[in-house]
Formats: sequence, C-alpha cells, structure tokens
Amino acid sequence: MKRSLQFVAPILLASLHATAQVPASAKTDAHNGRVDSALAAIANAKSADAQYLRCELYSSIENRDQAIQACEAATAAAPNNSLYQLELARVYGDKADHSGAFTGMRMVGKIRGSFERAVQLDGSNIEALSDLGQFYVEAPGIAGGGTDKAKDLVTKLQPLSPARAHRLSAMIATKSHDDAMAETEYKAALAAGHTPEAWVDLARFYRNRKQYDAAENAARSAIQIDKAHGPDTFDGAKLLLQMHRSVPVAQAALRSYLATPQEHVAAYAQAHVQLGDSLKESGDTDSAQKEYAAALALAHDYEPARKAAGK
Repeated sequence: MKRSLQFVAPILLASLHATAQVPASAKTDAHNGRVDSALAAIANAKSADAQYLRCELYSSIENRDQAIQACEAATAAAPNNSLYQLELARVYGDKADHSGAFTGMRMVGKIRGSFERAVQLDGSNIEALSDLGQFYVEAPGIAGGGTDKAKDLVTKLQPLSPARAHRLSAMIATKSHDDAMAETEYKAALAAGHTPEAWVDLARFYRNRKQYDAAENAARSAIQIDKAHGPDTFDGAKLLLQMHRSVPVAQAALRSYLATPQEHVAAYAQAHVQLGDSLKESGDTDSAQKEYAAALALAHDYEPARKAAGK
C-alpha cells in the first residue's frame, strides 16, 4: 500500500495529508487550555488523531466518560498505535479511580489490556512500560497484578530510561513496605535524570509518609528546576497546596504554568480552579471568582469550576 502511494500525483497526496491532520488552530487552542475552542475546531473531524485530541481535551476537564468514548474511537480507527492505547488505559484508570469499588474492579481488565497492548505495539514506549509496571505493582494478583511482573519491566526499562527503572523499583519497594529501599530508589531516579518529575515523585513519597518538611522541599525543588513551567510545576503546586505549605510559592507556580503554552494539552481549567480555591481559602474571594470565571471561559461545562463559581 505504501509503495503504491509513490505514484499518486503530488497534489492528491497533499490533499490526503491535509484531510488526516488536526487543524493547527485546534492544537494551538489545546496547548493553551482553550478546551471549548479546540473541541469546536474538530467538531466534525473523525480521524484517529482528532479522536485522540478530543480524548485528551475531555480528560483535561475531568469529563471521563467522554474521554473514554473518544479514546475508544481513536484506538478503533488506529488499532496499532501504542500512544492511543496508552491514553485509553489512562482514562480507563482515571474512571476507575473515581468510581465505586464495583465499577473499578469491573474496569481492571480493560485497564490492564490497554496497557499491555500499548507495550506490545511498541516495546520501547517508556511511558507505556512505566505505567504498566505501576499497574502491576498496584493491582491485586486476582486482577493481573504482581511485583514479579513489575520487576521484569524494570529490566526492560533500564536500558531505555534508568530514571524510570529506579522509579518503578521504588514503587515495588513501597509495595513490599521497604521504605528505606523505596527512598533510595527514588533518590537514584533523581540522580539519574535530575528531572522535575523525579522531585515530584520524591515529594509524594515523603508526603505519603507524613514527612512534610521533606515533601515541601522536594515539591519546591520540582517547581524551581522546571524551566518549562509544565505539568510538574502544576503537580508540585498541587502538592504544596494539599499540605498547606509554601502557599505563595504554589500560587506563583500555578500562575507561571497558566502563562506558559504547553507541549501537550494544557489542564488550565483545573489550574484556575486550584488557584481559585487557594485564594478563597486565604480570604480573597474576589480574585477566586475571577479564577473560576477564567476556567469557565476555557471550558464552559467544567463541573468543578461551575460548582465553585456558584458558591
């Protein structure tokens, strides 16, 4: 099939290529958190790429059912795309995490199947290997989990991403209640890459063990070294706000995230609500309402923003 395309007239090739592409305006809107505008730009698009973008957009505003529907459409249109399978697994997992125990257990097979399919399609997909390993660590054996399976993936990750291999080893150690080894592995992940993501992981580890001073320092470090002001800045800010630590730093981090076009779909509606809630808690209700309004201007049916604005 690919060879036959070599003999198609260039103008037809250009036409086919343009048809398959997501409009540039939709990508720009998505990277700037303008969910409503991006969705409108691909309203009539049915390509796998359009469905995948639609999935990411709905996921960014926590519309899990619509995200699943779009990601299922993307994988149906492009069943051999590892990236689409990975995103489908993630939205299944997000839905399970925010559902009752019965619904969550019912979805475990879908989650595992999509993660495993993503790895099968591309054995060098670091994100898929890492996420599948985390699934194996967290899921019970009856649902297909198991640390032995996760250890096999550590071996596969090692030559591709030493930092992610150490990260998964840390999760395995945590599952085995070996906190000392888990901390060593998280620090090894940090040493291997010195990434904002590794600082966020370390912050979560300390937070979960109620070592709040260490968690605060790690979250601040994530924000400080994230020169792209991306998702790790957002995650670091959220951790600080959850712990009620370094609130002005967290608020400034959220503003820097909101002021920076993102490499992928931006969760700006979520960030505006996070910032609004923090401002409201500090007594600045007028500024909080402006943040909720900003969230709704990006995504008019983002439910947390609507509820917060109503209050």
